[in-house]
Amino acid sequence: MNTALGTLWNLAGYIAAVALGAWLGSRSGVRTRPLPWLGKLQLAALMILIVSLGVKLGADDEVIASLGQIGWTAFLITAAAMAGSVLALWLLRRFVLRLDDQGLPTGGAASAEAGGEGGQKADNSLTKWIVGAVALGMLAGYFLVPDAIVAYCGQVIDLGLYLLLFLVGMDMGRQGTVVSDIRAAGFKVLLIPVAVAAGSLAAAALVGLALEIGPKDAMAVAAGLGWYSLAPSLLAPYSLPVSAVCFLSNVMREVFAILAIPLVARRVGFVESVALPGAAAMDTVLPVVIGATHERITIYSFTSGMVLSLAVPLLVSAIVAL
Repeated sequence: MNTALGTLWNLAGYIAAVALGAWLGSRSGVRTRPLPWLGKLQLAALMILIVSLGVKLGADDEVIASLGQIGWTAFLITAAAMAGSVLALWLLRRFVLRLDDQGLPTGGAASAEAGGEGGQKADNSLTKWIVGAVALGMLAGYFLVPDAIVAYCGQVIDLGLYLLLFLVGMDMGRQGTVVSDIRAAGFKVLLIPVAVAAGSLAAAALVGLALEIGPKDAMAVAAGLGWYSLAPSLLAPYSLPVSAVCFLSNVMREVFAILAIPLVARRVGFVESVALPGAAAMDTVLPVVIGATHERITIYSFTSGMVLSLAVPLLVSAIVAL
């Protein structure tokens, strides 16, 4: 109950931060004024957030200890779940949503214009910055940062996340397309988390056939959908070994998503990048998705992450009960 209430409270805070930023950015005095510092501030806040996350993970003895014991199993399930979710979302985007690789209606005037301009905000330097920030954070957390400082990383992550969501909302408001983006997405946006979950579970079950853990437990691990602080605790009464695999796998999903999003956005599609982080698409990884794609993808990423976060307890419990 406390976890569910905490999730709802966090959701309200995230929505409020984006909405406040969008409202402020849509004001005429802000929209018409050049703000060259806005993008730089977003990048700086993103780097602080990712470094803090890396420090927290690097200082976590459970994460480090698990790497050698169950790392290979967790890695295979994570890679399969992420690949399966991207494939499922690619099929959904092309044949149901009928969007182009930049998330615009196929064949529309906006799609043609974006294609002619190249459209993407992301470049190769973003990936390099992200890889460097994660590596630096984890090494610092493991070797240098004392526990007294690590204890504050969670607060830094929370504050940095709210700031980033506010800045993302402000950018959306300055674009002036918030309402049209929501209308363009429509109710079909709810199909995105369905595709992400279905692709993750199906691929995990498939790879589970070749693992000692088996298809059912592989699905239970993948059902965490990147929420490494909740899913393992739900699986602990069922099986401590499966819970340990789940913890490491979902940590991997968040970190791998941060690293892979720019590449998937560039080579596969903007919407598909939303599949990689799973539940984290609404919070920690949202700024990475927006930075690698476009502000219009916010509605897809935030909605997907929100629905998946609420679905994790249901999916894990249902799989365990099979």
